[in-house]
Amino acid sequence: MPETIQQNLPLALVGLLIVFAVLSVIALVISLIRQLDEKWRHQEKIQTAQALDREPTVDNTTLVLVAAAAATVLRGRYRITSIRRLMPTDHKRSPWTAQGRSQLQGSHVVERKR
Repeated sequence: MPETIQQNLPLALVGLLIVFAVLSVIALVISLIRQLDEKWRHQEKIQTAQALDREPTVDNTTLVLVAAAAATVLRGRYRITSIRRLMPTDHKRSPWTAQGRSQLQGSHVVERKR
């Protein structure tokens, strides 16, 4: 019996070393991912702060018109959280994109509150 223990002890030690090596690699990968996540969150905070400091690109007249259109369609309380242009003003619009956009927007059904 002591001979089998003596023969199998190196195999058990190698198995333990492999397990701890793999666990160490997993811990290292997790810590790297955490550091990358913290870096990305910091960059997002900086970008958010810069976005809030920018001058708004939508003038007040357009904002009032969008709010009036939303009030007409929804007939109730609403909150506009963001407005953005689909394409830059200096960009040429192709008939393909215009047709695709009209079909996509026409397929959405907005339920009206009564």
